Amino acid sequence: MIYKFQRRICVLCLVATIVSAVFSPAPAFCESLRFVFMADSRGGSLDEPVNTPVLNAIISQIKALFPQPAFVVFGGDMSYRGCIHGSYTFQNWKDIFAPLTTAGIPLYTAIGNHELYAHGCGQSNEGFFLVNQQQYQNVFTENPSNGPPGYERLVYSFTSPKGDAFFAVLDPYYLTADNPNPSLCGTIDATQFAWLETQVAQTQAAHKFLFIHAPYYYVTGANPADPSESSCIPDATFTNLWAFLDNNQFDIYACGHQHLYSRKTIDSSILPNPQTSPNPTPPWQNNVVQLLNGTCGAGVDTSTPTVNPALWHVSQAANTYYFSVVDINDSQVTIASYSGDTGVYNIFDTDIAAVLANGRSQSIDITEKTPLSVTVALDPGSLSGQNADWWVVASTPWGIYSLTPSGWTPGINILAQYPLFKIGPAEVFNGYLPAGDYTFYLGVDMNPDGILDEPLYFDGVQVHASSTTEHDNGVF
Repeated sequence: MIYKFQRRICVLCLVATIVSAVFSPAPAFCESLRFVFMADSRGGSLDEPVNTPVLNAIISQIKALFPQPAFVVFGGDMSYRGCIHGSYTFQNWKDIFAPLTTAGIPLYTAIGNHELYAHGCGQSNEGFFLVNQQQYQNVFTENPSNGPPGYERLVYSFTSPKGDAFFAVLDPYYLTADNPNPSLCGTIDATQFAWLETQVAQTQAAHKFLFIHAPYYYVTGANPADPSESSCIPDATFTNLWAFLDNNQFDIYACGHQHLYSRKTIDSSILPNPQTSPNPTPPWQNNVVQLLNGTCGAGVDTSTPTVNPALWHVSQAANTYYFSVVDINDSQVTIASYSGDTGVYNIFDTDIAAVLANGRSQSIDITEKTPLSVTVALDPGSLSGQNADWWVVASTPWGIYSLTPSGWTPGINILAQYPLFKIGPAEVFNGYLPAGDYTFYLGVDMNPDGILDEPLYFDGVQVHASSTTEHDNGVF
């Protein structure tokens, strides 16, 4: 049976909201700040320990940003090995950033697993080496020393000049001795966790950010091109950490390690993994973003994602590398991520769009008798005022449908061509769905020609509707 899509709501289209909405003022904050995050610049061999051509290109792009960032955070795995043939690689890598640091842009670092590897520096080439950690601490003296005793410049925090933003760095690979069989997933030891609890209890910052090498949610499985960097399931200490971040309303968990890009808001539809026992961790509530910016030079992981790549904003094209610019403007935090190789880098992903189904951003399961509300929101930040094509699209069991000024229509059709500005949440669907799988999207493309093309910034949400004994023919 072919279902005809009809709206169950009044002709209150999003286009009407675009041209006539009135918005409440934002809460009063007082600070604006920009920073850059990236990770994993290592090369693939002892002869080429750092992918210098790519890293130099990214540094040039960062230096050309306007406004310039207040600082850069690097998320670990700077070089193929921390020590090669008796020489430590940390200072040489640090010197590559001189164009930024001499221009007054500080560099902060989080340690990765590759910093702890060595080749030709002792009797063994296997495992993590404590002396590497110590040498790292001696070189990166610009990192604050306010971590727990022994963790100086590995675990630390700092705040923005006016105190509105708090930043913390953790070390999941901390050593007290050599470790010949380390876990690449890492762990969050009790000393670091207790220190972080104290630091957060003392801050009044409205925005909070955590930097760490290892992800909590991995987005691919085993990588045949680099088995040593295969996916793993973190231990329960990461779940406890995420619960703490969620409870304290952190904005971003910035990480690397997997050599690709992904950005995902972690809401209640995404389960803790691993789940804790005997006391299960409750569903997430406060939408912390995992920003996985896992290559600014490391060989790209092109293995098949284990998540929906569109909804997790996965980017993993061969020979493509990334850095992310985070802007804090009063109450708003915006991520704009750039991609490229050894030439020009362009914005390819930003978190300006949001789509929710019954208040959830990942996926929901409903029945044909469950009311469904789909809302969209846009917060364009620095893109405000730029002309764009607006699209609201649904993938359905009967094909693609688009919201237009006259309602939902078959095919891909433009909703409006209008300058970007903050909107929403605005309801684009309210009703019931026949059994099947659906995905709703909001997108804006910055080439205003009435054609869905690049650069495109979008978000989406999945809905699975199951059948019941009573069928309701009402849909859009």
